[in-house]
Amino acid sequence: MSRLDLARFFSPIAPRLVAVEGELQRILRSEVGVVEKLAEHVRGGQGKRLRPALVLLASRFCGLEGEADVRFGAVFEMIHTATLVHDDVIDHAQLRRGKPTLNRLWGNTMTVLFGDLLYLVAMQEAIGGRSWRMMEILAEVTTRMTEGELIQNDVLFKMDTSRQDYFDIQERKTALLFGGCTETGGVLTGRSEADCVALRTYGLAIGRAFQLVDDLLDYTATSDELGKPAFSDLREGKLTLPMLSLLERAPEELRPLVRKIWDRGEEVPIPEAEEKVLRSLIARHEALAETRELAKRASRAAVEAIRSLEGDPGTKALMLEIPEALLARTA
Repeated sequence: MSRLDLARFFSPIAPRLVAVEGELQRILRSEVGVVEKLAEHVRGGQGKRLRPALVLLASRFCGLEGEADVRFGAVFEMIHTATLVHDDVIDHAQLRRGKPTLNRLWGNTMTVLFGDLLYLVAMQEAIGGRSWRMMEILAEVTTRMTEGELIQNDVLFKMDTSRQDYFDIQERKTALLFGGCTETGGVLTGRSEADCVALRTYGLAIGRAFQLVDDLLDYTATSDELGKPAFSDLREGKLTLPMLSLLERAPEELRPLVRKIWDRGEEVPIPEAEEKVLRSLIARHEALAETRELAKRASRAAVEAIRSLEGDPGTKALMLEIPEALLARTA
């Protein structure tokens, strides 16, 4: 999905998103010179802001009054940013959204410490919201995200990575954060437990669809569209669902090729001839079909989760459209 596509969905909350941006700028400012230097680099790499937008939309849907949605929108974005900072170190990534990563510019030690600081600053900001339930959600989300990272690193470069491993990583690293964002609207407005569960389920399903599409894009989008090299997941030793599907269908052809790519090292681009073979195998064995189908199912599950919920009609209409729209994104 392009930024222009997102603008239509974000239009009703545009002023609130501006407020979130201001909150992020405030939170990221520091009197410590080295922290400000790293924060300035992060401030210049703004993403889609999808997670805070989901906080704002769910809060609007539930009729929230006040500024708590802005606070927690910024908190969730800070947590997301912290995970990206740590991921780039773990993955030895050189580019993020087309810009050099922090670890490339300042090394791993400084980057890990800065990522830790982002988590702590986010939690400090959350405490100011005076919501015990929100603190429980944030603690759960960050704990599970760390577990997901540990699972992912445990199966790196392992040909016997299982589907269960893949879905455990997806749930912990992506879906639960989305679920926390959308549940926030219900929590902040005192909705019933059933409504909060429905809103959380909506976000979880969106997160699953989002990650499945993300995994597809690694094999279908260009490096320019992704803001990082294509086939990054495979080169970094991550077997996502498209590759797991292909390994089941063409193990004798794929295993030697994957092993060759891994033995060459993740910093080395895949030669054009090997990339051509890989794309040919993917097409011949329809290795992307299952991932696409599961993304569609997750999208439908998100819609069903909130279809019967009462709330602001205009916001609900947008929330019902977003899951399908996310399937069409190209970056």
